[in-house]
Amino acid sequence: MNDFCDPQLLNEIPIFENFLDRIGFKRIDGAIFGLLVLSNRPLTSEEIERTLNLSQSAVSLSLKNLIHFGAVESRVSRETRAKHHRAKENSLAIVASVFRKREHESISEFKEMAERVIAKTKDPQASPRHKRLTSLITTCELADAVIHFVFALAKVDRLEVYRPIVQQVPKALDLLLKTASPMGELALGVGLRVSEALSKPFFTKTDQPRKNP
Repeated sequence: MNDFCDPQLLNEIPIFENFLDRIGFKRIDGAIFGLLVLSNRPLTSEEIERTLNLSQSAVSLSLKNLIHFGAVESRVSRETRAKHHRAKENSLAIVASVFRKREHESISEFKEMAERVIAKTKDPQASPRHKRLTSLITTCELADAVIHFVFALAKVDRLEVYRPIVQQVPKALDLLLKTASPMGELALGVGLRVSEALSKPFFTKTDQPRKNP
């Protein structure tokens, strides 16, 4: 029995294990992250070890990985001098960190490969190989645009604005699909436009529109 998490909630930890395992983490990372999400207070490594029946070395390695990707933060308690760990509240920042440190590099490398092949082969644009490689490049650009969107939104660090923005995403994507512009150019521009928009201050109801001179 513990004072930081209802035993019934611990039954949900396998869901965390499965989810993090599917996105490239280890199952133990999912278990520890899940425990810290469900806990009502920060936990020491010893409490994590005891609750999940894990070794000290396994918990230490997993915590280092979770901290590296921004999912967990650790602080030393002034009272006990022990190190306490907690899951970060801003899950979007976690996703942005994973994108930045893993997916973005892979996507860039894949896109550069396709561009090199096109430059070396110099196929006519109508050839099947050129079309396939161009499709790969456009797909990478679209994925990169999504990553830039997550970067920009995570930098806002205001949870109250996330939902209104996310609710507008389907409409924005639908509008993009209905335009006649090439998808490659749109994909390249989406991230920059979103970054610029989110970097500007959000207007409140009391803001007055600026008059034309």
